[in-house]
Amino acid sequence: MTDTTRISPQEADPLSWFTGPRLPLVLAVAAAGQGVGITIFFWQKWANPVVVLAAIPIFVLAGWVVTWTTRPHRPQFGPRQAFLALGVASIALVVGAIGTGPGGVPVAQWWPAISAGATIASLSPYSSVRRLLLYSVPFIAEVMVIAAIVFAPYQRFWTPIGTVIIIASPVIVGAVGSIVFAGTIVRQALRHLEAGVAEEAEAGHPAAPVLRGLAERPEAFRGRTGGDAGSVARLSARVAPFLEQVARSGRITDADRGFAAQLARHLRTELVDAANRSWLDDIAHETGITVSDPLRLADKLGEPQRAALRGLLLGALESPTVSSESLLVELRAAPRGVTAVALSIDVDLPEGPRLLLLAPYYLTLKTTVDNLRWDDGRRLTLEFQVPPQDH
Repeated sequence: MTDTTRISPQEADPLSWFTGPRLPLVLAVAAAGQGVGITIFFWQKWANPVVVLAAIPIFVLAGWVVTWTTRPHRPQFGPRQAFLALGVASIALVVGAIGTGPGGVPVAQWWPAISAGATIASLSPYSSVRRLLLYSVPFIAEVMVIAAIVFAPYQRFWTPIGTVIIIASPVIVGAVGSIVFAGTIVRQALRHLEAGVAEEAEAGHPAAPVLRGLAERPEAFRGRTGGDAGSVARLSARVAPFLEQVARSGRITDADRGFAAQLARHLRTELVDAANRSWLDDIAHETGITVSDPLRLADKLGEPQRAALRGLLLGALESPTVSSESLLVELRAAPRGVTAVALSIDVDLPEGPRLLLLAPYYLTLKTTVDNLRWDDGRRLTLEFQVPPQDH
């Protein structure tokens, strides 16, 4: 079962508008607008309101960092990009704290904490639940330390602990909301995705029975239908009439011996070929795609990888714009027992439809393999690796 805490909403549903690249900047600008309003409203209560205003563009810069690093064709968003954005937001927090001073700004209206919460929220579409926890804990701790230094010593109405909690509450709410959002989106998206792949496999596509059966139980499927089974069946169909003819004649001629030897030789060749083929070779034999797997590495793939690759092939073959002859799958042995897999399709489509062609199946692969890369050049190419422990 897929661990949903390791997958980000964008990885689970990259086609959703809600996980688009503009969300971080929208949150940053909205928080900045609130910051300007609160600063002006309590202008006389800040120690240095000009310094406080200087924190606003820094918070916006943090949102822009997330927006820039999550643009299409950028490297996958990870801890390095997240901590860069949080580092910029941390600088803004310090600047805001310096401008606040021991003034009379209401604790609940300290807007830098609200902007910090918006920064955490901006990471949620691109980060898994586990990574959001990793990002949130030190960031919340920083806000609490700032609150303890700037506000707690000068508050008379609230206790020091209460002051710290109130100041940090926007960041805590942003972190908890982000974690709930990420976990919910990933679970829902993966459930719908898996259901969609299953429905397509049952929809009557000519290759669906072969793809489903061969990927799940290749050894049981051989000799039953399609591919090599068809050749063996044709040879078997010639054996029975031949034996009946020999039985009726009551004697075996040299021609009969020659014909029997020929049948045996062809049957042996077909059976040896069947034994030397992987389940992916059998799919190629049935559907017309091109497979390069001289070491039969496809048989070493685990069940999740087989199912994901099967869905990807099925999705490509269902498209009327894709010719089976233009689909190439290559498997090669890599160091340390890793299997490298590359799939390329020569398809003449605009950029948008090209990406939509394989995007849903890309998601399933993303959850089961390592180092998945997407190259939308002249040929649409996917490359990934399967570690030995997944075999």
